[in-house]
Amino acid sequence: NTAECEKYACCPLPPYLEESGCVVEEDENAGRPLRDVCFHLLKLYSDRLYELDQLLDPRSVTSDPLDYRLSWHLWEVLRALNYTHLFRQGQGVLNASYAAQLESEGLWEWAVFVLLHEPNTQ
Repeated sequence: NTAECEKYACCPLPPYLEESGCVVEEDENAGRPLRDVCFHLLKLYSDRLYELDQLLDPRSVTSDPLDYRLSWHLWEVLRALNYTHLFRQGQGVLNASYAAQLESEGLWEWAVFVLLHEPNTQ
């Protein structure tokens, strides 16, 4: 929260953007700059109510916006640690997207396992 001229370090970019020379990569949907997943974890540690949708965005880890592997596993770890303030819609997107990703790879048994974690049974 310092003025632009007082900043002494670059924003923490996701690993795939570090070497690209990008200063800030804007999120087209929300208008928020992309940050590294480690940055989001530190923010969550300092503010227990930090938005989980930013942390679990696949683009904070990988350049593939449809790769939900780490996001889903990270969500399960956070949920076990009682970080439950992700909206149901966000939970549904994580579960359905990761299950679809697994099914497209022929791992339908694991897709069923992921879908068993869906809190909304309808």
